[in-house]
Amino acid sequence: MSRKLDEFVRLMKQSQKAIVKPQMVWAKAGAVNLEKNTMVATGVVDDLEYYDVLLGLGHINKVPNNGALCLLGVIGNHSGFTFLIEAESVQAMQIKSNETDLIIDENGYQITKANESLTTILNEFIDEVLKIVVIQGQSVNVPALTAIKQRLNTVLK
Repeated sequence: MSRKLDEFVRLMKQSQKAIVKPQMVWAKAGAVNLEKNTMVATGVVDDLEYYDVLLGLGHINKVPNNGALCLLGVIGNHSGFTFLIEAESVQAMQIKSNETDLIIDENGYQITKANESLTTILNEFIDEVLKIVVIQGQSVNVPALTAIKQRLNTVLK
């Protein structure tokens, strides 16, 4: 009798597990809407379409490459409330902390704090250094500083 009861309990647990949908799913990234910070994704296992997938929960947003394999979180087992956890490759990434913003993409880095850009500050600094006139001795190496400024501008946006 206990074997039948054990078998019944096992089958009931298996049946209950089949009812509960996964909290995380693997998907392929599709179209991205940067204005809304959302994307469309297609489930790898079930080909289910996930619309309005959040690219992040606010402080870190990732823009996956089209077709990239992504891990999505599903809130409350409701496919309408999904967010990107991780992606195998991204076009861009944005990190926010209060007034500080860091954007990384194929063009380089952009760092801003309170609407002031690190690139602008460094460029203004180098411009001021280039204005220095030395009365005695060797003056500022203008070509070298200009080259450094150009290198900074290729890394920073």
